[in-house]
Amino acid sequence: MACVAGTDKFYIEANGTNIISANEQTKDVCTATKILDRLHREFTEQYVGTAAAGKTVISTALQMNPTFYLRKQPKLATFQGEDATAGDIYRLNKYLTTTGANDQNYRSAVHAVMNGVYTANIAGTTYLNDLTPTAIGFQDDANANNFKGIYGLKKLNEVLEQKITEKVNSMSATTGDSKLLSEVQHYDTRQNIKTTLQEIARRENEIYREKFLHIILVVLGIFLVSSQLVQKYFSLGSSGGTSGGFGFGSGNLFTGFGLGTGSGLFSRFGGLGLGRSGRSRITSMFSNNPYSLSNR
Repeated sequence: MACVAGTDKFYIEANGTNIISANEQTKDVCTATKILDRLHREFTEQYVGTAAAGKTVISTALQMNPTFYLRKQPKLATFQGEDATAGDIYRLNKYLTTTGANDQNYRSAVHAVMNGVYTANIAGTTYLNDLTPTAIGFQDDANANNFKGIYGLKKLNEVLEQKITEKVNSMSATTGDSKLLSEVQHYDTRQNIKTTLQEIARRENEIYREKFLHIILVVLGIFLVSSQLVQKYFSLGSSGGTSGGFGFGSGNLFTGFGLGTGSGLFSRFGGLGLGRSGRSRITSMFSNNPYSLSNR
């Protein structure tokens, strides 16, 4: 499974046409590619009940592969008393819906999916344990073959992340590599700054829209209040001996301030400083107004 420099070849693309020869720099990539191909097959392969070209016939030798339980596969007479004449079966689905952790078949199936290893008798306290070695790499076939099941896929991802970090850190400090490292280090910072600026701009636009809406609502409120005040206090006629509007007794609000025919606040100052004629001129401004402020 582990690739050998100068011997093994691999593809990067799933259906790639450009084959790559493994060397000292790419042999780990080659090994990882082969492990991923194997894991993909062990998780997704469809088995058959009878031999067919390009197909794998189901057998107990495959009972450690996750796809043996995850996909709808042919029944196997030699496996847990299944009736091979009854068609296909979703094994894990059957165990999940009809049994539980107290059932040995359930524990064996889950253990195989998680670890890629089948154990006929496994305790309820250990069937979920990770059997993959903590320190694992691509050094040889023994280590490469340890990547099995869901735990193996997880470990493979961890090893690849470690390899990428080691590769970046081992770059020589030449002009080109130094610039590349600088770009790598500051990429996340630039992305965060860009995201922050975009969020600030979005929030500013949102605030401006809210302020504009508030202004419209205030103007509308003033208009409605003023309309109500006009309807309530500025009438077109009079009632009884009292004029409409701000009437107080025989006078009104404005005549009380020297703007009508009676005396008021400004009458003693000559009607806003214009004398009696000036006072009459000011009051005449309202004489033809439909919202008259003086008695008629």
